[in-house]
Amino acid sequence: MDNRIVMIRGSFNATDALCVVASLTGEADAQVEKDVIFPYYCFDASCMAPAAAGRKDVSVICLVDAGNGLGATADSFELKKEPVKASRLMDLTIDDEHARRIAERTVTHRLSKSFRAIADFDVRLTSRGLVHKRFWIVRTREARLLVDSTTAGWFPLKLRAA
Repeated sequence: MDNRIVMIRGSFNATDALCVVASLTGEADAQVEKDVIFPYYCFDASCMAPAAAGRKDVSVICLVDAGNGLGATADSFELKKEPVKASRLMDLTIDDEHARRIAERTVTHRLSKSFRAIADFDVRLTSRGLVHKRFWIVRTREARLLVDSTTAGWFPLKLRAA
């Protein structure tokens, strides 16, 4: 059965992922093993940050990985609905409330670094619910890499699963 999920619109397709890996490794025979769809809790954060003339309103998007609970701020992105087989969806290991606490800490930490200040940023979060992001697992003779569909950033993976 297909579920229609909210997906972050990627800028890079499987062919682009192969090109990224080929340019990194010099191997032209890289192959896409599969695509993987990761779930994220998405929050819009509105914050008050210190400024020269008092405080200013700052808006930030925060994604919290629903599988491992890691939070990160993100640039703006477009969303689309896409049919995906239920069997392809990863299980969620954290709930919305836990993700909200992680998002608040993530946003506060990011703003502290950006403004070089330890301050009360008065973070107000608005949940956009679950969004999903596609990655490709690309294999070469010597490596396996996870390639991000929105940034073409890559992450090394173990060559063989344990």
